[in-house]
Amino acid sequence: MEASVTKSTILQSLKAGILSLVFSCIGVLLLALIAKLCNMGNGALPIINQVLKVIAVALGTIISVKDEKFLLKSLIGAVIFWLLSFVLFAILGGAFNFGQIALDLAIALVVAAVVAIIKSRKAA
Repeated sequence: MEASVTKSTILQSLKAGILSLVFSCIGVLLLALIAKLCNMGNGALPIINQVLKVIAVALGTIISVKDEKFLLKSLIGAVIFWLLSFVLFAILGGAFNFGQIALDLAIALVVAAVVAIIKSRKAA
């Protein structure tokens, strides 16, 4: 019984992290297209990027996390998303800014926790 719970936790957390990354990448690509077409200023892009990450983590958590242990699965999924997005954007040539990296982790954890709490309240 315990092995199936652990497997469920790992699979749902991994799915939440990967789905969040997919949603984030789609959002970043759409943002880049809109920014290019509309000549958006550079000042708005970081804010919109953070909003996209919030939406991505929320959607990934809402879709993937089910049954029980909502908070644990959501937080693990948020960390997986953060690690994957950090690696992906580092490969793509992003600059390393410790403040931004810490902010991304904090935002992902807070959003995942809020969604998990809401889902656990609805399940009860």
